[in-house]
Amino acid sequence: MTGLTLALPGIVHAQQPATDGTDSAAAAPARAAQSAPAEPAAQPAQSAQSAQAAASATLPAVQVTTQRESPTGPTAGIVAKRSITGTKTDTPIVRVPQSISVVTRDQMDQQGARTVDQALRYTPGVYSQDSTDFRFDQLRGRGFDYSEYLDGMILQPSAYYANPRIDPYFVERVEVLRGPASVLYGAGSPAGIVNLVSKLPTEEAVHEVMLQFANHDGYEAGFDLGGKVDEAGTVLYRLTGLGRDADTQVDGIKDQRLAIAPSVTIRPTKDTSLTLYAQYQRDPAGGLFDSLPVSGVATYNPNGKIATGTYVGNPNDDYFRRTQYAFGYRFEQKLNDTFTFRSNARYLHDDIDYHQTFFSNWATGSTSTLNMNAFLDREHLSQFSMDNQLQAKFATGALKQTVLFGVDYQRLLNGVNSGTGAVGTLNPFVADFSHLAAITTTNKRVDTATDQVGVYVQDQIEYGRWLVTLGARNDWTATNIQTQTTTANTLQHQTPHAFTWRGGVSYLLDSGVAPYFSYAKSFQPSVGTTFAGDALVPTTGEEYEVGVKYQPKSYNALYTLSLYNLTQQNVSTTDLLHPGYAVQTGEVRSRGIELEGHVQLTDSLAVLGSYTYVNQVVTKSNTASQLGKRPPIAPRNMASLWADYTLHGGPLRGLGFGGGVRYLGMSAGDTANTFDVGSVVLLDAAVHYDIGNWKFALNGTNLTNRKYVAYCSGGACYYGSTIGVLGTAKYQW
Repeated sequence: MTGLTLALPGIVHAQQPATDGTDSAAAAPARAAQSAPAEPAAQPAQSAQSAQAAASATLPAVQVTTQRESPTGPTAGIVAKRSITGTKTDTPIVRVPQSISVVTRDQMDQQGARTVDQALRYTPGVYSQDSTDFRFDQLRGRGFDYSEYLDGMILQPSAYYANPRIDPYFVERVEVLRGPASVLYGAGSPAGIVNLVSKLPTEEAVHEVMLQFANHDGYEAGFDLGGKVDEAGTVLYRLTGLGRDADTQVDGIKDQRLAIAPSVTIRPTKDTSLTLYAQYQRDPAGGLFDSLPVSGVATYNPNGKIATGTYVGNPNDDYFRRTQYAFGYRFEQKLNDTFTFRSNARYLHDDIDYHQTFFSNWATGSTSTLNMNAFLDREHLSQFSMDNQLQAKFATGALKQTVLFGVDYQRLLNGVNSGTGAVGTLNPFVADFSHLAAITTTNKRVDTATDQVGVYVQDQIEYGRWLVTLGARNDWTATNIQTQTTTANTLQHQTPHAFTWRGGVSYLLDSGVAPYFSYAKSFQPSVGTTFAGDALVPTTGEEYEVGVKYQPKSYNALYTLSLYNLTQQNVSTTDLLHPGYAVQTGEVRSRGIELEGHVQLTDSLAVLGSYTYVNQVVTKSNTASQLGKRPPIAPRNMASLWADYTLHGGPLRGLGFGGGVRYLGMSAGDTANTFDVGSVVLLDAAVHYDIGNWKFALNGTNLTNRKYVAYCSGGACYYGSTIGVLGTAKYQW
């Protein structure tokens, strides 16, 4: 924080925030002095009179302060300009040679987001089911699944259903880093990562209680408290809590949650900071898997359409219960003007108790009767993550460098008891669940232990207008999978390792325009063996990206345009010589364009828009019907536009309106591209009113209640969200 005392002789003009992180107000007096015309020398009497008049006309001194945006703290408005996700250092987004999007807390509140999927509805290149499946986030981009992180450490999913899920009410911002990110984060998807930034203690006091009411009998209450414990701010605290009980658009599926997250920051000196935090979450009803047959949803069925509220399962026996808790620390020590040491660690545990009924296929010769199966899954997941970093900032002549050296470690332990079997038949057009059986016993045990150690280095080099980012990393992983059934006991051992790197260059113009180019690689371990008994090697990702970022100096905005060519190699495909086994000769290529703009034109008007084009194709495969075809799920085109206007004067001061439109283009319905999932246009709106300490809001999504298919894959389809209405009341003090 910087401060400047100004004696203001007249009208004070608002200053635009500096785009390079410096205090623009501090530079204003110097610019004014340089531009002021010279005056002739005054006579002594005149000088005395002038001085007396000037003294009497001078207003009281005003303290003007500006706070540089924190990449891990609150951000005012919808325009975030700094991020820690792209480089693990506090870096302006315009200086990172890779595409990054940030959804701020203000944007989530404007749009009434209650899940991470919903928070990313207006972000380019991100798509999901966005419906009733609340079991875990299902986020995809550039044709592949995103890896999800919390505060820079992975939320490692199991191979089954113990996938950690974070409620966005506990999140300060959501950041999307597109493209391979293994150089900083280790094993992961070529799509990139979605990093959730937690609400943690801040010096600024936070006092909020919140009530929400939604259609489908949705009720939610929450609180968010924090600030200084002592006057000096040596100790800070934050306590956030939430309770929810709601039905959903699908009969028999509920969404229930209780969660609390305390944290405390201790700062004994200005150079030392330690944050301790914990989180507990209990989901008595965490959503269910509602897959539907293609016929009757996306294609013709002589019996008509299956309704969006139909549950093709068994609401009498199905459930998904999660208990999740975590605790950890974040430590930072500034050693001197050059070196800073950081250490972050977290332990997270999930217990899952899950029974799910689902369809397998249509009964032979029937278009109205589905064969139904079910499974029982009782699962425990423990994961420990630690990331230690040493950062050095220094200059050698005209060369400025920020060098980061890090060592991270991840350990995952997963135990699953499961059972499955046929449970009867169901007519989805006239559902009768009474004769469906349930699975009550388990007959299979799978234990997985995975360790990963990574060593990485990154150098951010600045020379004049040129910005160069170079990074390299090596990972060593070890995985043991033991499978026990009533008839067999097998052990699979894998020890893949990988070297990945990234190189990028940007050129920063005075206008705020920054063209960039980057190259990045990723790796992702594969589970399984070949016919010869050899462990499958990791898939690899390779991407070339070129783009331009624009951060105007005259108003608050950030624009990004990116073009990419992303290829995933070592993809498993059918072994033609040994049916039932796989060889890793497959390849998938994804090319596309992404355009995004976040604009805070005034304190009253905020606008954001995006466009996405994805051309993904299978370039190598032993399955002839897939070669040259589009993989399912990813829409070819997506676009969105959102605007919010708030009145700051007059009798209606505090009243605001928001509205948005989303376009989801066609996507392939199966791997052979025999049918397409249709496109849809969705309309959203919001009304909000601030008065005194109260904030009221009413949000509506899919206002025309379009019944649409979100995507189809693997012989099943999934409906998107129907109309949603959310009322919010907050009291802040």
